Amino acid sequence: MSKKNKVINLSELTLSTLANSIVSAVSYSIAKENIETNFNLTELDLSLVIVEINSYLEENGATHTIYEEILQLILSWDNLPAPIRFVCLQMLLNRSIKSLKTEVFPYPYYEKILQVVDMQGTNIKCLNLKGIWLKEDNMSLMFRIVKSLQNLVKLDIPYIATDDLLYHIMLYQKNLVHLDVSGVTDITDIGIEYLCRSSDVKQKLTVLDIGTLGEENICHEDIASLLTHIPNLKSLGSYSFVGRSIQYVIENINSDFVSKLEYLHDTETRHNAMNAMCKACPNLKLIYLDSPEANVLHKLTSFSMLQSLKIYKFNCSEIYHVLKRIGRQLRQLTCLKGRNIMDVGLVIQNCPNLRDLDFYMMDELTCLTDENFNQLQSFEILNSPMSSTVLRNLICNCHQTIRRLAVDRVPFTDYEMASILLDYNFNKLEDIWFTFASHLTMATIELLMDRLPELSSIGQLTGWNISNDEIFLLTAILKSGNSCLKLSPSNIFSS
Repeated sequence: MSKKNKVINLSELTLSTLANSIVSAVSYSIAKENIETNFNLTELDLSLVIVEINSYLEENGATHTIYEEILQLILSWDNLPAPIRFVCLQMLLNRSIKSLKTEVFPYPYYEKILQVVDMQGTNIKCLNLKGIWLKEDNMSLMFRIVKSLQNLVKLDIPYIATDDLLYHIMLYQKNLVHLDVSGVTDITDIGIEYLCRSSDVKQKLTVLDIGTLGEENICHEDIASLLTHIPNLKSLGSYSFVGRSIQYVIENINSDFVSKLEYLHDTETRHNAMNAMCKACPNLKLIYLDSPEANVLHKLTSFSMLQSLKIYKFNCSEIYHVLKRIGRQLRQLTCLKGRNIMDVGLVIQNCPNLRDLDFYMMDELTCLTDENFNQLQSFEILNSPMSSTVLRNLICNCHQTIRRLAVDRVPFTDYEMASILLDYNFNKLEDIWFTFASHLTMATIELLMDRLPELSSIGQLTGWNISNDEIFLLTAILKSGNSCLKLSPSNIFSS
C-alpha cells in the first residue's frame, strides 16, 4: 500500500491555524459592514480588529519571520477574496518584514497595494510584484517605491519596466543583486544606458532577467553594452540572443572580453557566435541553444564547467561527440525537436551522472544497451515516437534511482506493466505521469500502490482505461486509509 500522510508538524499547524484565525476575524468585520461587493477601505471600521490582532502578535513575541510567513501564506490563497487579502497585507506588512510577494490582485487594488508597500515596507529586501500589471497612471507610485525601499537586494517587476523606472533604479538602488524586468516592456537603449551608468548596479548586479523569450525586443547591441558595463553578470534570464551579443562585444568593443556568465540562452547560433562564446564565457554552467547551425554543437566541448544543456531543433547525430567528451559532467539534458534517431543508449553510456533527462518532440528514440542510469531521478518523454520495447528498456534502465517518470503515450497492457513492476524494484519512484495509457486499468494502479513504497502521485487518469466510478471508489479508499497518494487530474472525482 502507498505511504501514509505525515502528521503535520507543530510549526506548520500553528502557522495555518493563526492565519485562518486572522482571515476569519477580517472576514467577519467586512461582512458585518455589508460591503463585500463594493470594497472601499475608507468605508471600513477595521481599525479595532487590526489593532487587536497586531497587539496579540506583539504580546506573544511574533518575530519578523512569523509576520512574513503568515502574510505570505494568506496572500498565496488565491481563492480568498481580494478585499480580505488586501486588508491582511495592510495589517501585517511592517518594517520588520524583509521579503514580500504580492501575488495576483484585480486591477482596482494596484494603487492601494503600491501605497501600502511604499508606506510600510521600508526594510523589504526582496520584492516580487509579479501579478501587478501597472499602467502609466500608477507608475509614479512605483517610482516612490524604488526611492523609499533602498534596502532592496532582489526586485521582480516583469512586464511593467520603463526607461523612467530604470532611471529611478539608477538613482536610488544601491544594493540590487537580482533585477527582473523581463517580458514585453517599454525599455529602450536609453533605459539600458541608465543601468550601465549606475556605479552601484555595475558592481553588484549579478542576475538581470530582461527581454521576452524568443523575441529580440531589445537589440543585441544594447545587451552587449550591459555585458561590458556590468562585469559581474551571471545570467541574462529570458533574453534569447546572448550569443550574438557576445559576438558583437568581441568583434566591435573588446576582443579580449571575458564574462562571468553562468547561464546563456542563444537562438540560431552561428559559428562565429559560438566561437565568441567559447572564448568569452569560460564559466558557463547552463546553456540553452535554440536552432543552432549545422556543425556548431561540437564546440560545446570547450565548456569545462557545463552541467546543464538544453537544445532545440538540432541534428541528433551531432550530439554524440559532445556527450562522449563532456557527458560525465552533465547533470541535466533536455532535447527538443531533434532530427533523425536519438540513441538514448549512448546517453546512458556517456552521461552516468545525469539527474534529469527530458525528450520532447523528437523524430524517434531508440535504446540499444542494457546499461542502467546510475543517478537519474527525473525522466520525461513527450511526443517522441519509439517502440514499446525501447520504452520498456528505458523505464527499466532507470529503476534504481528514478523519482519522477512522465511519458505521454504508453502502449503497455496490465500484464506488461506487471512484468516490469515484478521484475524490477522502483523503490524511489514518487510520481508517475502517463498521459495516454488506454490499456491500463485499475489492476495496474493497485500493483503500483503495492510495489512502489514512495508513490505519491499518479496521472493522467483520464487517458487510462478507468471509469469514474472506479476512481470514486479508489479515492474513498485512499482517504479512509490516510494515504498520501494523489490522483490526477483531481477534477474528475469529488473532493
